[in-house]
Amino acid sequence: MAMALLRLLRGLAAPLSPSDWLPCNQPLSSFSASLLRNQWWLPMLAALPRLRCPSCSDGFKLLLVLLLVSAALAEVRFVASSSMAPTLHPGDRALAEKVTYLFRRPSVGDIVFFRVPTALQDCGMSKDTVFIKRVLATPGDFIEVRQGQLIVNGVARKEHYTATHTTYTMEAMRLPEGHVFVMGDNRNNSCDSRAWGPLPIGNIVGRYMMSFTRSSFQ
Repeated sequence: MAMALLRLLRGLAAPLSPSDWLPCNQPLSSFSASLLRNQWWLPMLAALPRLRCPSCSDGFKLLLVLLLVSAALAEVRFVASSSMAPTLHPGDRALAEKVTYLFRRPSVGDIVFFRVPTALQDCGMSKDTVFIKRVLATPGDFIEVRQGQLIVNGVARKEHYTATHTTYTMEAMRLPEGHVFVMGDNRNNSCDSRAWGPLPIGNIVGRYMMSFTRSSFQ
């Protein structure tokens, strides 16, 4: 029975001859002769880009380009103070990415890196100094603090990320267009928008992605 089925399948799947699959149904010998005789493919071959083995200078250039691209997309920042505790601690290395805000505005809850505003520069701080804080309100929002409770647009915020119970108050204010309100998670030990006002969005240089502790490098 099996042998009969095998013979039947062989009869149905007859082997193909070269004329069934060669271009233009030409036999192999005539197709090869046509290529050698006409040589229509030589100009196309000459137009192909020349390849060469990479040299040491090529490798250095490639490495330089990769470093420049990576620096344009992200950078590692050193956390110098405890203003963002317990989220970040002094000595941590935090990775800031620079792509997100090319496509959208900062959102509430984002942790951002930013150049210090003009008010702090006028107090003698270098314009190249970079702070890291959390965005708590965006343009057009009303923000205030009553008895240590953050209230945005009349709604009390539940903040699980703050260090301790806050002991400050703040009068209600509305954020102007193009500004966000930022504060450190360690509210009782942070120089932020409560002291120098709303932060211009143009001062933001990146968004926090992740951090590395000192012990992870040991």
